[in-house]
Amino acid sequence: MRNKSEVYCGLDIQSDKIFAVCGLFDNKDERFIDISCQSGPARGIKNGKISELGLLAESVSKVLNSFGGNSSGRIKSLYVSTYSASLKASQSLGTIPISERSSKIITSGDIAKANHQAYCLGLNIEERVLHQIIQGYVIDKQNRVLNPLGLYGHTLEADTLLITALVQDTDSLISAVERCGFKVKSLVLAGYAAGLVLPDFLRMKGCCLFEIGFDSTQMLIFKEGIIRGFEALPFGANDVTEAIARELKVPLDAASALKFSHGNSIPNSVNPDDEVLLKKEQSYRPLKRKVLCEIIERKWKEFFGLAKERLAGYQQELGLPEGIVVSGRDALLEGLLESFEANLGIPSRLAKMENPSLNDPSYSVSVGLLKYALLQRPPFNILKLSSYGNIFQKITNKSRELYQEYF
Repeated sequence: MRNKSEVYCGLDIQSDKIFAVCGLFDNKDERFIDISCQSGPARGIKNGKISELGLLAESVSKVLNSFGGNSSGRIKSLYVSTYSASLKASQSLGTIPISERSSKIITSGDIAKANHQAYCLGLNIEERVLHQIIQGYVIDKQNRVLNPLGLYGHTLEADTLLITALVQDTDSLISAVERCGFKVKSLVLAGYAAGLVLPDFLRMKGCCLFEIGFDSTQMLIFKEGIIRGFEALPFGANDVTEAIARELKVPLDAASALKFSHGNSIPNSVNPDDEVLLKKEQSYRPLKRKVLCEIIERKWKEFFGLAKERLAGYQQELGLPEGIVVSGRDALLEGLLESFEANLGIPSRLAKMENPSLNDPSYSVSVGLLKYALLQRPPFNILKLSSYGNIFQKITNKSRELYQEYF
C-alpha cells in the first residue's frame, strides 16, 4: 500500500547552476501539497560532460541538503535532466508479422513486440535510450494509425522516435548524483521536461519549444500531444555572455549581470543616449547601452540562422499553429521574444507554468521533472491489492491474447 504522501524531486543540472524542486505529493488527494525550490552553483561539468565527478557530486549535495533534513531525508529517488552534448534523435521502424494467412486481431502483445523491435533496431551499443516516443503504427504497409489495438492485419510496423545519449555521459551523471546518497530514478531530456509544463492545447495543436540552456539550446516539435522532432543546437546563454565579456573586456560575472540588467536584443528599441557604467579596477567608465545591445543582437542572429534552418522542414511538414514557445533563464531577456518572432517569422511566447508561485522560467525544467515523475507512477487501484487477483487477471489476459493469436 502506498504511503499517505511521497516526496518527489526534480534536479536540473546545468553547467553553471543547479535548480531543484522538491514536492510533497498527497496520494489521497492526488496533488502536491507543498513545493519548494532551491538552487546553487554547479562545478565539475561543462557542455553536459562531467570533468570532475567529485566537484559535481559536492555541488548536487549542497543543493539537495539545503531543503532541510525533513525533505531531503525523504527523497527516495530523483528525476534528473540532461543537456549532454551527445544527445540526438533518430527514427526507428520495427515490423512484426501478425498472421501469414488471414488477418488477425492486433493485441497489446503485438504492439509491445513491434515497439521492442523498433527499440532494438535503433539502439547503438554505445548509447542509452532516454525516450522512445511512438509516432504511429502502420498496418499492412498502408493503414497508418495512432493506436492499432483491436484492429485486424497481417503485419504491424511501429514508427518510433528514439532520443539517445552516450552511455559514458549518462553513467557519469548518474554516478555523480548517486555519490550523494540519492537514487536516480530516471534521466530525462531537459526539453522533454520543460514541455510538460506547457498547456495541453499547445502540444496538441502544434508548437516549437526552445529550451535555452547554459551551453546549448534544445528544440522540440510538438503535434497531437507527441514530440515529433528534436534538435540540439550548439548555442546557449553562455555564448552571449562570453561575447559581451570578450568585446567589452569585462569578467564573465559582470557580463552576465550587464546582460540581464541593461541588455536588449533589439538595439533600435533603446534610447541612443542611455549609458551604463562599467567597473574597471578601481574606477568606472561609461558605455552606451546601445553598444551592449548590439553585441547581444549579433550573437542571437547567429542562433536564429541556425534555428531557422533546422525549423524549416518541421514547419513545412507539420505546421505550427501555436507558434514558438521560449523557455529558460534567458527567455526573460528584454526584446528576445520579439527577436524570435522577427527572425523566424513565427509568433512567439514565453513558457508559463500553471502555478503562479512557480512562474520562473529558471525552474521550468525542474517542475517538468516533477510532472514526469507523476506520469511514471503505476495506477493505484484498491481492487488490485490482492496478489491472487493480479495473477488471475494476467492469466486471463494472456489466455485471451493466445486465443486471438491462434484462433
